[in-house]
Amino acid sequence: MKFPIALTPILEETLLRFGLKENAVRYEALAHWEEIVGDRVASVAIPERIKDHCLIVRVQSSVWKYELTMRTSEILEKIHIFTGSQELKEIHWR
Repeated sequence: MKFPIALTPILEETLLRFGLKENAVRYEALAHWEEIVGDRVASVAIPERIKDHCLIVRVQSSVWKYELTMRTSEILEKIHIFTGSQELKEIHWR
């Protein structure tokens, strides 16, 4: 009888082998945005894409853009802790 195998180690090994591990880690910030920043911020700021080492986020209003700009380092730190990576270096609020 064969037992099921976990895909996580296989996926991680494959990403490492093809040099995609860090790229995949960067995109965790998009996939888990609400979990990282919380419900309130996630309701007014939607991550759109990652360009190089910069996360591009669309913000609902200029007031929120100002608030989030002031909190950029705090949010980047949360992203780094959550993903376990320092790959994202900036957040561009638009």
